[in-house]
Amino acid sequence: MLLLAALCDFYGQQRNGYANLYYAAAIRSMLQSWHNFFFVSFDPGGFVSVDKPPLGFWIQAASAKLLGFSGFSILLPQALAGVASVGMLYLIVRRIFGAPAGLLAALFLALTPISVVTNRNNTIDSLLVLAVLLAAYAAASAGTHRRSRHEAARCQSMTAL
Repeated sequence: MLLLAALCDFYGQQRNGYANLYYAAAIRSMLQSWHNFFFVSFDPGGFVSVDKPPLGFWIQAASAKLLGFSGFSILLPQALAGVASVGMLYLIVRRIFGAPAGLLAALFLALTPISVVTNRNNTIDSLLVLAVLLAAYAAASAGTHRRSRHEAARCQSMTAL
């Protein structure tokens, strides 16, 4: 499923150019100064900030700083977040409903057109989906571990009697 998601998210990605030019300009501005980076400034003067939370754009700016400012470097974090989301969804669903259901859920996320389009754009929605899935995984994991600790404590108290 991860390979299928990677194929859908990365194949022909260079045709998208910079995708949303408004956000690409903000990334370009963020690379010019720490002030612009911290405040996610759209303009080089640092007066206008972007209408979304900064973390996703900070990740895109870090990618552009590492790989150079290009359409690929801006779109790379989103595509990677999309592939990671497919993996996280599989893990969450497998934990609760079993492996076949996890594979089916991962397949649907990997092939859903809106998911593919979002993963191939520089809006930060793919990172939001990944963050929500990480939170769901943490909640499912905490619920499972808490139950097993509770059961272990009950078993210990029963053996003490």
